[in-house]
Amino acid sequence: MMMGDIIVKPYEAHAMRVTKEVAAQNRRKILETATQLFKTRGIDNVSVADLTKAAGFTHGGFYNHFESKADLAIETVRHAFEQALSEISGEGATTTGELIPMAERLANYLSPEHRDEPTGGCPTGSLPVDVGRQAVGAQQAFAEGLERYVGLIEGVSPPGARRKREAAIATLSTLVGAIILSRAVRDGHPGLSDEILRAARVDRDRRDAKT
Repeated sequence: MMMGDIIVKPYEAHAMRVTKEVAAQNRRKILETATQLFKTRGIDNVSVADLTKAAGFTHGGFYNHFESKADLAIETVRHAFEQALSEISGEGATTTGELIPMAERLANYLSPEHRDEPTGGCPTGSLPVDVGRQAVGAQQAFAEGLERYVGLIEGVSPPGARRKREAAIATLSTLVGAIILSRAVRDGHPGLSDEILRAARVDRDRRDAKT
């Protein structure tokens, strides 16, 4: 095999391919670990040392993939949204029976199960407060994810519905605000936590009935 003026033997090419595959796997493992830790503990509460220990890497191994923790925060936000949106859109489904209608997925967002999800659930409800304290890059990555959510919600609006984008943003804001507030008082005032979710579901149903 020729690479420019350099001759690369078949076994060397295979070794290079394997090395790239391993590097990609390691990067993905770091991102998956960071996604879980950031969603459950907060971005500022997780150090590079915490992350590398949880992922099974050294500091040097981390910096082979990311320039800084700020760089990691940006990529983790993107990764978290990719995971969530893949599940929502059904890209991970292997059979038709595994596909869940978007309207049902939106309703599930306001469920006690999602509120109590130990891995933090959707990034829209587990990362916004932390992302608001991060640099512009992380906020831009989060905004990109939100825009994709808005687009998905617009996609399930009834034909002929007016102000689809405005309605989609209002729906998303209700969903996220409710899940954040319900989590904030889940242990301190369980009754209020449940009431917040119920009220948001009623409000959403009312909005749907008007469209």
